[in-house]
Parts: sequence; structure tokens; C-alpha cells
Amino acid sequence: MANHEATPGSAAAQPELAREASSATVVIFRSGLTDTRSVVRALSRHGVDYREVEMPMGSSAMRDRFHRLQAMTGWRSLPQIFVHGAFVGGPDELLEHPVLAGDSGGQGPSRAERPGRLLGYGGLIPFVIGVFVAALAPQPLHEQAVAATLVYGAVILSFIGAVHWGIALIRDQRPWGVMVGSVLPALLGAVAAAIGVTESPGVGALLLAAGFAAWYGYERVADPGVAFPPWYRRLRMHLTATVCLLLLLLALLA
Repeated sequence: MANHEATPGSAAAQPELAREASSATVVIFRSGLTDTRSVVRALSRHGVDYREVEMPMGSSAMRDRFHRLQAMTGWRSLPQIFVHGAFVGGPDELLEHPVLAGDSGGQGPSRAERPGRLLGYGGLIPFVIGVFVAALAPQPLHEQAVAATLVYGAVILSFIGAVHWGIALIRDQRPWGVMVGSVLPALLGAVAAAIGVTESPGVGALLLAAGFAAWYGYERVADPGVAFPPWYRRLRMHLTATVCLLLLLLALLA
């Protein structure tokens, strides 16, 4: 792999760009016309955290920013890619970098995987208890179990939407689209819980199931600005399928 070194002291002279270059494991400075699909696919496949920084040339200020990046790296074109804050080159250099070696992106198992799995699967317990009590308990405990499960489902639907809100805060990429989208599960959850508690528990449960399924489908195609690690995508699939099944059972019991 080619070695590309910036001029000594150039990073210190560009503190804003240096901070951006260190804002994720891999940071890609790109223009609106830059094709980074092969790089993004590789990063996503290995579960490596990345950020893309747009560098449009439509104004003199933006062109000056690009010139400062050039001075910092000694690289004349885009994209320019940093790993752990260090400049490595372009797409070819990144694809040869150790960060993309092995199944975990050269960084070992994700520290978030174990707590994420335990808490994710543990979050199914209230759903299971709610359906179990709704199936066996007499009135009024039956109604209370159904209502509590619907409210809990609305909270969890809001929670998985808020993941994208957090990404928008950290990555600062396309904040309007990502943030607006991330509040939709909360709104749907509130409507479903209100209908389920006050009018029709079965309809509320079906709306929640539809919300979980629709948000999972959205996550499969949406790009919130960061690659979700493979273990999280698998976890979301398993949890979504289980929650939807339990909510359908609740709708039948309501």
C-alpha cells in the first residue's frame, strides 16, 4: 500500500479538519459527484464505523476548505480518507488497510455486541409476560395486561426510532431527513397505544406490529449516515419478527 504523509505540522494548522478527520473510525471527505459505493459496501460488510463529509465546491469558502484539506494531506483530489484520524489515501488504499481485515474490521469483536444482545432479548420479556397474562388471566387483569403491553410496545417502537436521532446528532449528516424519519415511530406508537387503550386493543396491537415491521423495512434500505454492525442488523431482524408475532397473538386475545 502506498504511503501518503501530510506535511509536518499541517494537521495542527487545520484543527477543524483534523477534528472532522477523527470523528469516526473511517472518515471519507468527498464531493457530491464522488462514487464511494465500493468503499461504503466494504465498510458496511465489516461493520466499521464511518462518516462521509461532503465538500461541495459551490462557493469560495468551500473551495478554500478543500484547499486547506489538500495542504493538510498533500493529496490533490477527492475522495480523501482517514482511519483513526490518520490520512491513508483514496479508496484503493482503504481497501488494502488493516481496518478492513477480518470479519470485525481489524478491531476485534464489538464491545457493544454482548450488552446489546442481552438487553435486546431481555426487552422481549415484558411482551411475553403481557401476552401470557392476557391469555390466562380473568377480567379486569386481562384488560390491564393488554393495555400495559400496548404502552410498552409504543415505548420500544419510539426507542428504536430514536437510534437514528442519535446518529444524526453524532454524525451531523442529512439531519433533517434522518431526524424527521426517526420521530415517526414515536408518533405511530402513541396513536396505536391511544387507540388500543381507549377504543380497540386489537387494532392498537395490529398498528404496533405494522409499525415495527415498517421501521425494520425502512432500516434495511435507509442510510442514516453510519453503517450498523452486522450483529445489530441480525438482532433487529430477530427482535422484530418476535415482537410482531407476539403483538399478533395479543390482537387475537384482546
